[in-house]
Parts: sequence; structure tokens; C-alpha cells
Amino acid sequence: MTASHTIDLPGGIPRDHKPHTESTTTILVPTAQTAFLNPVQQYNRDLSVAVIRTFNETRSEELRNRWRAKQDKGGGRRRKQKQPDEDGESPIENGNHAGDSEHKADAEVPRPGPSRFREAFRTPQITILEALSATGLRSIRYAKEIDNVKLVLANDLSPSACEAMKMNVRYNSVGEDDPDSGPSVSTSEQETSLPVEEVQPIISEEEAMNGASAHSEYSYGRRFNCKGRVRVNQGDACAFMYQQRADNRRIEVVDLDPYGTAVPFIDAAINCVADGGLLCVTCTDMAVLAGSHYPEKCFSNYGGVSVNAEYSHEVALRLMLNSLATTAGRYGKYIVPLLSLSIDFYCRVFIRVHNGAEKVKYLSSQTGITYSCSYCHSFLIQPFGRTAVRENKKGGTYDVHKAAVGPVGEGSKCEECGSTMHVGGPMWLGPLHDTEFVGKVLKCIEGDKEHYGTWSRMWGMLTIAQNEISDPFYFTSNKIHGALHAISSPSSQVISALLNANYRVSRSHASQGSIKTDAPRSFIYDIVREHIKKVPVRMDKVPEDSPARKLIEKEITHKIDFTPHPDVAKFERGEKVVFYQVNPTPHWGPGSRAKTVIGQKRKSDEAVNGELEEGEAKVVKMEEETVVKEN
Repeated sequence: MTASHTIDLPGGIPRDHKPHTESTTTILVPTAQTAFLNPVQQYNRDLSVAVIRTFNETRSEELRNRWRAKQDKGGGRRRKQKQPDEDGESPIENGNHAGDSEHKADAEVPRPGPSRFREAFRTPQITILEALSATGLRSIRYAKEIDNVKLVLANDLSPSACEAMKMNVRYNSVGEDDPDSGPSVSTSEQETSLPVEEVQPIISEEEAMNGASAHSEYSYGRRFNCKGRVRVNQGDACAFMYQQRADNRRIEVVDLDPYGTAVPFIDAAINCVADGGLLCVTCTDMAVLAGSHYPEKCFSNYGGVSVNAEYSHEVALRLMLNSLATTAGRYGKYIVPLLSLSIDFYCRVFIRVHNGAEKVKYLSSQTGITYSCSYCHSFLIQPFGRTAVRENKKGGTYDVHKAAVGPVGEGSKCEECGSTMHVGGPMWLGPLHDTEFVGKVLKCIEGDKEHYGTWSRMWGMLTIAQNEISDPFYFTSNKIHGALHAISSPSSQVISALLNANYRVSRSHASQGSIKTDAPRSFIYDIVREHIKKVPVRMDKVPEDSPARKLIEKEITHKIDFTPHPDVAKFERGEKVVFYQVNPTPHWGPGSRAKTVIGQKRKSDEAVNGELEEGEAKVVKMEEETVVKEN
């Protein structure tokens, strides 16, 4: 049966396909799994829609302010020729290309006729590129749920996946030639953006609900003012992104969501994203990023070594950001992390990429290595650079970039327990989130539960991220008490002790029960030692010369106050918010890689990613298919 927000396909739904619905988008998924789809990642897709919508609004506000500043600065003859409207704004036109919209923010179009038309600032539309689309579900949702989208480019290397995408695009009526998408655009391989559109009448959402919108008749599940269309492209993702490298072809939003690591696609993505554009990246190889068994693989992929500690998932995010930041720095660009999340079995980061060789100089002070204790997980941070402020002759200030002073510790042993310290990184040491932006995302989704199937989890995780302090790494009360063989005290008691000593405290989104603080580890272990005075440890069970005994016998050097702090309540679940999600389904995980159709002339995924030679990949594929048949 056809969903209410789809169209009837000639011949109906193929027998070897099954429908899958998210929000107001229903796609047809091959039962043979020739196109990859993981339903568990609906949270990823919901979050991406909300973040891109918020980025779109932020970008529009930035362009509007820039346009107003130019109008005020222009003055004189220009202001006499054009009278502003009641809001003090005047019109601009859409850029001819996806990447030059910001440079044309001061362009003007002729004043339209009377009646419903009035002059106003009009934000240039954006283009979104999903480099690895598979079924096209994400791209279709972007077109139907994000306003001010001109075009969504859905690319995949697999012919079977592209065929599935084309069918799903038709099924949801979001193709370039579909009636609800407005005028069709050129399908030339050399064009990836739409021509300049005419000025549209400015109408309210209330008028649109009453039938004023020209698109209301063919909404097919689209949100208000969402007129984006989807173009399917079959080809290598990197080659396709490098084709958009020219300044007038760059793309405002680039989304990388591969099966495994996104590293092979990062350089191309950095090159094709527009100045100030949004780059969304997913990596699912958490065994490499957050595990302890593949430090050499982590270094070859991300340029840094993983850390075997309870905060390994935050390390994974910082390794990802370091790879993105160093890649951008090679091209005179710098990144600003908007939101960086460790979710289930993957990491998802949203960053803005800006041009600016001067800002790239700060990268060395935002990058460094860590020394992590193998037993108590104490850590020391060694940045590579430092920034000093100098005063010039005119009384102003400027920054001087120098090498950092080191080493930060004494020898190779942990200062707390005497165990061996291990090197981690290089990794990103700057903030993981832009708290102001996260607040805007929360405002964007507030009261909008019907459009997000995972709204409760989004609200909870974003709330934690907004309040998360920027200091690296977290700990859990159970772990630090366990290091001293002590019975764990309530986390509220630990948090009160930290707050009473005027340290900053927050939760971390990456782990349930986690605590982030700017307090030194010596203070944290003094909290446990003070707790042991009330709840003693059986010393006959603690071996001599063990790290635990050294931690217990160390003298307390800080004053610990366990008086309940009034701010502790905000760290508890005072309202019904899903802070930490339990496993959503049985057999939950990253899913299986999409299968290759027999006779299909393309390399296997393993060979394309360079993990295996082509011949080895074929043997592995045959062995996997044999196991499936036998089972």
C-alpha cells in the first residue's frame, strides 16, 4: 500500500523490496541488501536534519547582517536610488552557483510589481552533497525537511544503490522533473547548481496553510517552504567532490556517512565545502578510534594513537577532529566544531570550515598529545604550541605563536599511583561543541516532536552537550573508587565536593554517570581518600606495592567538603529527559555491509577502501557468501 506522502509507481512496489518509513519519508529497500540501510541510525539522520536546519538559519542571519552592514556603509547615491522596506532591508538575488552565494550577498534585483511583492533580503539557497547515499533516505529527508535547499546531490559508487535511489526519489516525488519541485534544471554533468530564480512572493506560514503556497497541492510530506530536489549521481565520491573544488562550484553542506572510517574522503570534502560551510562526518570504526588493540591502525588512519582509558570515546572524537583540522590547515582553512557526539557505535561531528590562513596559526596550540596512566587513568596534556599576547607601538595587541614548554610530567611513571604512562594522540585539544549553536538546535527542535522519531533522545543528549565544559576528558565515580578498592560513594557527593572547592563541573554525553571537571586528579583522589575515612578499605585485601595501595596511603593535600551543594540537583534527572539511551533493538549494532550484485563491474568495498587487494577481496566475498548459504 502506498504511503500518503508518496506517489504510485508504475507496476506498484517491486516484490523484492520492502518499505521503510522515517518522518514523512518512505523508501523502498531491496530485500537482498544491495543498498545499505541501518534503521538504528535514524537518530543520526534526525540529528543531521536539525543541525542543518539550524546552520541554515545561522548562515542566513550572518548574510543578512553582512548585507545590512554593506547597505549602511554604501550610503549616498545607492541609498537614494533604493528605498528600504519597513524592516530596513532590500533584496538580493540568488547566486548562480552553490559556492559563491556569500560573495553575492550585496547583489540586487529589479523591484517587482505592486500587490503581494515587497523588497526584502533573500538568503541564497544552499546545495547539500551526500557523498555516500546508499538508499537515498537521508538525501530525500534533507530535500523534504530542510527549507531554502536548492539541490541535494546524492552520490554512490554502487550501480544497484543508485538504481534504488532513483526509484526512491520518484517514489517521494522529489526529483528535478517532478511537479512539486518547481521548474526543472539542467542535468548537464558540468552543472551542479540551479539557475537564478525569480523573486517569489513573500507569504506567511498561515497563508500557506490556507492554500496560498503553490506547492501545497503536491506537498508529499514536505515541510513548509521545503522545495529541494534530489539529483542522483553514480561515481567515485572523492572524484565527484574534487569536481566541486572551484570557488564557484563549492557546496554549502557536505555529509560523509560511510560504512567504517571517513578518512579516505576527508581531503576531498574539505576541498569542496564552501567558505563557512558545514561538514558533517560519521566514523563507525570505534574499535580503532576508541579501542586499545589497534593503535597502529588508528595512527595510520587519523594521525594519532588511541588511548586505553575510560574516556576513550572522547579521545575518539578528538582524534577525528584533529584529522579534520590538520587536513583543513594544509589548504589555509580552519575548523570550528559545532557539535561532536559519541553515539552508540559511532562518532558524529558537525564542523564549519572557514578560509583564513591567520587563524590556522592557532592550530598548534589546539593540538597536542596526552600521557595516560594504565591503571588509574590519570592524564597529563602536552600541547604542541602556545600563544602569547604582545603589545604593538600603537597600544594594540597581537598574538605571537611559539613552541610549547615540556615535558609536562616527571619521568614515565604516573604521579598518582606510580604505574606506566602511555602516549596518546596527537589529538584536538579545543572545545568539542559551540554551546551557543547547540542552544539554537535545541530551540529549533523544541515542540517539534512529530518530525523527529528520536526527539526525546535528541533533546536529552543536546541538553548535556550544551552544558558540557570544554576541559578534556571525564571520569566516573565507580572507576575512581574502584582504583582504590573502595565502596563507591554517590556521584552527588563527588560533585558537591568539586563544587564546594569552586571547580567547574558538568556531565559528558559520551558516558552514563560521567563527570567532567577542571579539577586536578590529585583533588579527585583526595575525595576518595576522604570517603575512605568513613568507609574503610580492607587493607589485607590490597597487595603490597600495588598501585591501589600507593593511592590509598598517599596523604590528603586538599580540603574536602562533602556538604550538599545547591547546584547538585541540576545534574540529576529532574525532568523526564533521555540523557543516555539504552540499546534500542535486539542484535543492535552497525549492521552488515551492503552486498555486491553478481556480475556487477565494480570493485568490492574492501578493495575500494584499500583494505584488501582486489583478488583477496573476491576470495573474502566468496567465503562470506558460502557461510551465509551453509547457515
